[in-house]
Parts: sequence; structure tokens; C-alpha cells
Amino acid sequence: MMHFDDWLGRWSRRPTTAGGERVYAIGDVHGRVDLLRSLLLKLGRDAASRRRRSARVILLGDLIDRGPRSREALELAKRLQVRNAGRFIVLCGNHEDMLLASADGNPDAQRLWIQNGGDTTLLSYRIDPLEFMAMAPEKRAQLLVRSVGADMIMWLAALPVHYRSGDYFFCHAGIRPGVALAKQRREDLLWIRGDFVSSRRRHGAVIVHGHSETTEVEMTKSRINVDTAAYRSGALTAVGLQENLRWFLSTSEKYLNQAELEIALRNRRC
Repeated sequence: MMHFDDWLGRWSRRPTTAGGERVYAIGDVHGRVDLLRSLLLKLGRDAASRRRRSARVILLGDLIDRGPRSREALELAKRLQVRNAGRFIVLCGNHEDMLLASADGNPDAQRLWIQNGGDTTLLSYRIDPLEFMAMAPEKRAQLLVRSVGADMIMWLAALPVHYRSGDYFFCHAGIRPGVALAKQRREDLLWIRGDFVSSRRRHGAVIVHGHSETTEVEMTKSRINVDTAAYRSGALTAVGLQENLRWFLSTSEKYLNQAELEIALRNRRC
């Protein structure tokens, strides 16, 4: 049984990554491959300015839809993940989940996907969204698999939905409050919003996520949200984590509020 002093010590210390590893977690890309390339360069420069240590980069899902270059975003992420096995991690988001269900022939998922930015992904594959929706569901699925590619579909289907490093738990949308991290459902990890972002509970780890758009990065005792709506704001944001330090990088520094910029400056030498 955990004594009160042990419990108090556990929650009074700052969260840490596992084994001192450095992690960069990037928010929702949504077809802005231009911003992803720019932010990755920033991450590289940031890593070079710190003590030499191998770094792990995590994409928190939603590479596709809404922005104009979803195909290129997928291809870049897949290439980096394959070339840097274990060091570049791509998590599945709910938009990838909708694409997969659409490619499986689910007509409800196909409609939901198109209504939520899937039309821009189709256009990036030179598919007319109106012609696509005029087809029978099975024909849509066949065209999608043929255009996106069976290899890419298989890669998307195999993407993990979470990653853990010490006191940090990474996923796309969040977790179901009150449910152990090991028992979280895929649907919640990809889709949850209100019940999670409004919760003030401790979750057993700090949840690093995207999915819920915000004009500035959000940081509370229980979660860090780095979805700064890159597709419309031009701000693609990442959080850097190493041991008990955290800092933020973005393609648009105005989207980092003053408190977070101060954290970044204090931790610059980590």
C-alpha cells in the first residue's frame, strides 16, 4: 500500500520522461506538409543547440484533411518513420481512422470523412470529391485504395494509437477520465474531446495530445494540447520534453503565450 508521504512526493515532483530521453511531440498537421518540413528543421536546430542526446519525434495524428497537401504529408511521415524506426513515431488520428473506414467501404464513414475535410485529401490525390460521392460506396472504396495505395493503407492501419515515456502518455485526442491508461479504448484515444478536456482528474500520466483546436498551446497539470489549428493558423506546434523539462516550438511564435516562452527560455540549455 502506498503511504501518504509517497503519494504526496509522487505528485509534487515535476513529470519526467523515461530514462532522460528527449521527446518532441508535434500537433495536428492536417495537410500542411510545408509547415511540417519547417517545424522539423526547427526541431533539428533545437536539438543541435542542446546537450547531445538521441531524440524521439512523435506525430500525434491527423496528418491529413483540411489542408491542401495531405498526400505529401502522408508520404513524408511514412518515409521518415520507415527510415528512423523507433525514433520517429506516427500515431493514428481520427482523420486517418475515417480514411481507413472509408477505404473499407463504410458509407457512413465516407460521408463523415468528406464533411470533415476529406475532400481536400481526395483533391491531393486528384480525385474529384463530387464524382467520388456520386459513386456507390464499394466503388468509392476501390478508388480510394487504388489512389492512396494498398501499401499506404496497410501502413495507416498498423499505426499505434499511443506511446508512453515515463510520466507522459501520448495519444491523438485524449483519454477517458477514470479509466486506467492500459484499458483505454481506441475510439476514445482517437475521438474523445469534451469529457477529457473538461476533466480536472489526475490520469496516471500527463496526457500529450492534439485534436481539440486552440489558439495557444494548453498546459495544465494533467495534459498538454499542441493542436494550434495549423491548417488555418499557420502555426504547427511541438512540445519538447526531456527529464523534468518542457519547452515549445512553433512555425509561428506568436501562438506561444508569454508564460510558455519563458519556460522555453529557462530550459534552453537542457
